[in-house]
Amino acid sequence: MKYAIIAAGEGSRLASEGVEKPKPLVCINGEPLIDRLIRMFMDNRAEEIIVICNDHTTLVRLHLEQVQRDGLNGRQVPLRLVVKSTPSSMHSMFEISRFLKDTPFCLTTVDTIFREQEFAEYISNLETMMKTGSADGLMAVTDYIDDEKPLYISTDADLRITGFHDTQNGCTLISGGIYGLSPKSIQTLERCMERKESRMRNFQRALIADGMNLAACKFSKILDIDHKEDIEKAEDFLKEDTRKTKDFLKKQKCCAIYRARRFSPNSVDRDDAIMDAVCRELVPYYEIERLHEEELEEASSAILADATLLLLTMARSKDVLQKLKKAEDSGKAVVVNNPSSLLQMTRSGIDAVMRHNNIPCAPLYGKDGWWIKRSDETAQDKNDVVFAADDAEKERIIEDFRKRGISDLVTTAHVAGDLVKFYGVAGAGFFHTSYPTDGGFSKFGDERQNGTAHHTPFDKERLQTDAERLAMLTGIEIYGGDCIVAPSGEYSIIDFNDWPSFAVCRNEAAKAIARYILQKNKEK
Repeated sequence: MKYAIIAAGEGSRLASEGVEKPKPLVCINGEPLIDRLIRMFMDNRAEEIIVICNDHTTLVRLHLEQVQRDGLNGRQVPLRLVVKSTPSSMHSMFEISRFLKDTPFCLTTVDTIFREQEFAEYISNLETMMKTGSADGLMAVTDYIDDEKPLYISTDADLRITGFHDTQNGCTLISGGIYGLSPKSIQTLERCMERKESRMRNFQRALIADGMNLAACKFSKILDIDHKEDIEKAEDFLKEDTRKTKDFLKKQKCCAIYRARRFSPNSVDRDDAIMDAVCRELVPYYEIERLHEEELEEASSAILADATLLLLTMARSKDVLQKLKKAEDSGKAVVVNNPSSLLQMTRSGIDAVMRHNNIPCAPLYGKDGWWIKRSDETAQDKNDVVFAADDAEKERIIEDFRKRGISDLVTTAHVAGDLVKFYGVAGAGFFHTSYPTDGGFSKFGDERQNGTAHHTPFDKERLQTDAERLAMLTGIEIYGGDCIVAPSGEYSIIDFNDWPSFAVCRNEAAKAIARYILQKNKEK
């Protein structure tokens, strides 16, 4: 997702009321407006952030150049800066529109204040709509009216926008100044400029006139910083939101259950690190207790009886999953990942789900060898996932499994091509892919069977769609997996599992997991 910020205004009303800083650098609870937006955009998978500022507010330009050079809060920012004075916000959008023609984008003005969690949900919905083609745009709206000249919005019963109006005429919603649009909206913008129109509200009317399918996403409250008194109002709003969230959740306990060592072969530190990272994100909201799966195996289910509202678990043993299921069934606890799903969705169960729902997966027959994998439990050593070069070796390996008392197996044909690992959080919009042979970590070295990746192009959005659908079908909310990309560009998902280490994208994943957990717990 690309993001754009219009920060080219004069801020003349603020200056006339004694505010010395230019508007983009005005601080709300100690954070400049422009930095707040950039931080939130980075938290929501920003590919690029385009900012336009005017050419005579030197402090703003210098500040943004520093962000370009040094990053923000220790993070490098993919920031593109355009410096030009314009007569209106629509003209500012036109100046940066050449960078927005190739992908969906979210654009806002620099002084828009809203709740971060609502924005994350908005972006997730926008990404889904853009991928599925169910809308050409998603516009933020609110029924909180505190604007001098609000733009009223009429919608149908499905919150599809039917018009933009200067007068209320029975409308209860107004524009929030956050625009999520497909690239074809730029054509409408260009026609507006040819007609010598101005103002963003006229551009929005033109979108409807051009037949664009626009949906509305309701925010509880959106504020603009136009006057000095608005600064205090915005600070109180955000402080109250933070206080309410903390008051709701701080009374609750979160029990973080770390994976047993036997289920983290050669990866204990990595698995522990992602749980540590998620806990750090949740510390402001929960009283966190840490347990290891081995402790729960040795204890009765009474250890969970005082029941923390949230049980955050990487556990994989059937005994512990049964105890967690009992806690969840009591109705007193939310458990992530869902223990009922993990108990049902063994490797063979997941394989059956993929085949039944036409999700691309490894073929059952082939000519390049076989993979035999235990399904009663997840792999605990290199003998639990074994490659067989031919039929005779396959039968010998299956017999070896049986001698070990393992009869629940998944046997599939080897697929030649690039091995790609993927990581996601169901419904949260977070999805990451990587090539383990590009110097990545390997548990057992099985990646060598496919050789060094050739980086064959493939449809990553379709892979994300398939992975999200599989997460929904299996109930595995925090997931990872492997797929093979054939020379043709077609892919086959060969593994799907709960809560990987996310080692190559840990910080970003931890933020996405924490957002998902906070929202799920609020909905309980």
